[in-house]
Amino acid sequence: MQGKQILIAGCGKIGLRVAEQLSNQYQVWGLKRSPPTNTSKINFVQADLSDRTTLSSRLSQQCDMGFDYIIYCLSPGERTAKAYQKVYVDGLSNLLEATPNPARLKRIYFVSSTSVYHQDDQSWVNEDSPTEPLSFSGKILLDAETLLKNFNAPSTVIRFSGIYGGNRSRLIEQVRMQESALTSQPRITNRIHEDDCVGFLTYLVQQQINGVDNQGLYIATDSLPVDLNDVLIWLAQQLEVELNTQKSFQQNRRSGNKFCSNTRMLESGYQLKFPSFKKGYLLA
Repeated sequence: MQGKQILIAGCGKIGLRVAEQLSNQYQVWGLKRSPPTNTSKINFVQADLSDRTTLSSRLSQQCDMGFDYIIYCLSPGERTAKAYQKVYVDGLSNLLEATPNPARLKRIYFVSSTSVYHQDDQSWVNEDSPTEPLSFSGKILLDAETLLKNFNAPSTVIRFSGIYGGNRSRLIEQVRMQESALTSQPRITNRIHEDDCVGFLTYLVQQQINGVDNQGLYIATDSLPVDLNDVLIWLAQQLEVELNTQKSFQQNRRSGNKFCSNTRMLESGYQLKFPSFKKGYLLA
């Protein structure tokens, strides 16, 4: 086990897979309100991040020595400002306060989103680009990033672009059912396959353990940002279905129109399993 103890807060689709991979070499703890029962290699802590007192008590009872690394990988149950605030800011704050022996922490990883970028002019953004989000989700995620930055431990923020793959088949089904249409207005989409989300998180932790310091911020996305029209046309061809090609006008999308650069991600040495949506969707 090499003596490393890792806490993963939020063992959903991505967090649980990361926990399972890291548990092959290290002692992994999963923090979840309703832990699964079929993951014998993972030590689960059943607690709610919104209840700081119970959270602190259970973490201390089950792992009073503390953790070397924490991965904060949660998502709200609904898309409201209240839910985002509870999960990303209040939950993170409670965990930082409740973590036993915080002096042991070597690095905290926080899963964020490219929604913190406000750019809507088809420009390129990277880790140094300004962030002035207009959406409540982007603002709250940026608040959480700032909270972590001010905590007395090294941290790394990973801003994922749109996640697809796994059992996420909404876009495929929309094309299959002919519910998606082309638009006259550009809709730049940045995507990353679930397998690469899991792979990159695991890679960063392993690099840090091996003595290669992570940077404080990464954009995690594939190598082919593209107009959504092109994705729809390609999917329709693969599914052999007709697509509504009568282009309609559509207002700006929630995620904006920007190209996200993955240069820093690739410079870390990580190799994408699915560098484009064409390779990723072939497995769906």
